[in-house]
Formats: sequence, structure tokens, C-alpha cells
Amino acid sequence: MNKMVTDKIVDPLRALLREREIIARCELLLRIYDVVRAAKLTDQETLELKKMVGEKIAPGIFASIMSKTPVFDLPGLDTYTQMDGRIFHFLHTKKYSKQDFNDAQARFLRSLPELKIILSQSLTDSLKGFMRDAGYSLTAESPGELTFSAPERKANAFIVTSVKAIDIDKCKPEPGVDSVILVPSSETLEPFMQFFRENGEKAEDKGIQIWVTNLEKGTIDPFVGFTTDLDIYNQFDNPRLAEMVRNNWSKRE
Repeated sequence: MNKMVTDKIVDPLRALLREREIIARCELLLRIYDVVRAAKLTDQETLELKKMVGEKIAPGIFASIMSKTPVFDLPGLDTYTQMDGRIFHFLHTKKYSKQDFNDAQARFLRSLPELKIILSQSLTDSLKGFMRDAGYSLTAESPGELTFSAPERKANAFIVTSVKAIDIDKCKPEPGVDSVILVPSSETLEPFMQFFRENGEKAEDKGIQIWVTNLEKGTIDPFVGFTTDLDIYNQFDNPRLAEMVRNNWSKRE
């Protein structure tokens, strides 16, 4: 393995997994995104890594660590448990006490403010790449808000770190400008179902689109609302998702 991959990617991840032998799945994923961003890879290094883990680097590294045959020489976290609804991974070769798991959970909770910052940055980076591939340029950026433009199109996007934190009333779409809220996926569907039942129709009526980033896969999909831009539509992993959500979740029991 070349020295760049070892120094910039493998060594920081090895240090992380030495410090956190029991780690929340969502934290591991975000830490990988953070390591890849901090590596400041050159174009050549990016190409080399893509050959090893696939087109989407952070999701590829995460999938490799989760697999039975990791690409890198890192501990295989192939065993997991659930604590308070969150998945925690750990080595099956070591025996951990209940206290070890309690300590891991407490450490995760202490890390939440930092992880939220990493999550927001990861969502922002994902959206920039997605919009660039759809032919848009970034024309303005402030914390949690980005403006993109393409020939005869403009889009305002807002980054929100949880579907539970979306405030439809704060979002005031401009005429002729696509208004997008980007949120991360979650480990359960429940928060999305609750949001859709309470605010889905209201968001659509206001002309707001809500997109979901799956950081494990490195994809973005529509959740509420519909784009009329075919270039954006073609970038979605599952462009019919919003339609499926509306058809299935709008039905009253």
C-alpha cells in the first residue's frame, strides 16, 4: 500500500479505532468523512484511492471496514449491538464488559456536538459535489445555506442535520428559485414518517423540496417535492423516491 494512503487515511483511522474499540456506526462513518476531508488528497491520490475503494471514497472506506475482507489493515468491526436505538460496532475477538459498553455510549454522547459539526460539513460537501455534477456553480455560501446557479436556473439550499430539526415556517422560497432542504438519512424511518404526515403537504404547497443524503452510500434522493430540472433528476440515486413516499405514506389508516 502506498505511503500516502497509510499516512493520510489508514493511520488516523487506526488511531481512532484504538481509542474507540466500541464505536457508534454513525460516528465511525462521520469520522471517516472527516479523515478523508482532512487528508486534502491531490487529484492523483484521489484516483489511487478510488481504484481501491470505489468512486465514493468515504462510503467505500466505511463499506470496506464493515466487510469480511477489508481493503486496509484495520480492525474488522463485524460485530454489533444496539444501545438506546443506536448501532455500536466492536471487535468479536475481544470480550467487553457491560461497563465497557456504558463507557462507549457515554463517550459517544459527549462527542455529539463535534459530530454535528462534522455532519453539517459532510452534508455540505455532498451537496456541492451533487450540484456540480448537475451542472451548477456555487455562487454564495454561509453556514447552513448555499446558493447555486446554472443557465436559467437558481437554487437556494439549506443544510439541516436532522429531519426533526426542519422548520418549514422559517423557509421562505423566492419566486423562480428552487428551494431545497437537505437532511441526512437516519437509522429508522420513524422520524421521516412523522415529518411527512405532519408537514409533507405543507412543504409541497410552499414549493419546498426536501432531499435526503445517505452518507453510507454517498447518494442524494428526493423525499418531498419534485424537481423540474432533468440534470438534477438524473443525479438522484432513486429519483422516484418522493413519488413513492407520497403514494405510500399519504394513505390514511
